Amino acid sequence: MESRNRNDLYRIGTVASLTGISVERLRAWERRYDLSPAHKAGKTRFYSKPQLERLKLIKHLIDLGHPISSLAALNYDQLQARIEDEQGSPVVVTARSPSVGLAGPNLLMLEQQARKGNVKARMNVVSRWPNIDAFQAARDATDEPQVLILQLPILTGQPIDFAQQHYPKAKLIVVYQFATAKLVSETEQAGIPALKWPVSWSELEHVTATEIGLPARVSGTLPRLYSDEELIAIAASSDDPTQCPQYLIDAINQLNAFAAYAEDCSHTVDRPVIYERLQGDASQARAQLERALEALIDPDVLAQSIT
Repeated sequence: MESRNRNDLYRIGTVASLTGISVERLRAWERRYDLSPAHKAGKTRFYSKPQLERLKLIKHLIDLGHPISSLAALNYDQLQARIEDEQGSPVVVTARSPSVGLAGPNLLMLEQQARKGNVKARMNVVSRWPNIDAFQAARDATDEPQVLILQLPILTGQPIDFAQQHYPKAKLIVVYQFATAKLVSETEQAGIPALKWPVSWSELEHVTATEIGLPARVSGTLPRLYSDEELIAIAASSDDPTQCPQYLIDAINQLNAFAAYAEDCSHTVDRPVIYERLQGDASQARAQLERALEALIDPDVLAQSIT
């Protein structure tokens, strides 16, 4: 491979750091969904810049609740269009609205779009700065917000250090446009969520609620992460002596059945909205257990068992 072409490619470890998708899962997706790297040199996989950007969009949509099976065949434009389609995104509902400070032009534009769309406010934005320079130049005399969301064109430690010094009680979330894999890793290891732009307003609401420990639920039904066939394969291939994967699968199956039952009830009762909410809450509980199951299993074992 020519050196100039090699410079345009990214090793699989670098792709994992830049996207937040583990090396193991990238390999599993390659086998199952034909998400193959642009080049292989022995056992080393190299991904192109367009592939990297496409994987970032896939990870973004997975974080919003979309299963990989519905995304793998989509091209970049189709993935981008799905992100921009806010109607299909889960809506976060919290017990109370956290106070939030926004720093960055894209964040302020997202807030304006949410207002124009008559979206119910689920974050109480108490401070706004048009960019990071304005944020650092003038500290508000108002009460410290619970959460600070900073838009950084380039992910660097200096604005984060400033925010931690002047707003020591606030939780930090950073939205970056360009960053090295090392800085993304260091930021997340410090307990600060680092989100790659573009992001949606609903995603910011979800991450904010999670960071301050607010109970949250979604309106509507979240898509499944695992099909029935995949759950069967996981149960058959697991050798965990605690049998936790099997117990989780039993609970997931129960929640899937209950969600279907609640949906059926919504068609036959006088107050269907209650049962529609039950269906949505059951789907969120199932999604939480699916994420716990994902942490327990080996993606390579799963991919081999169902092919």
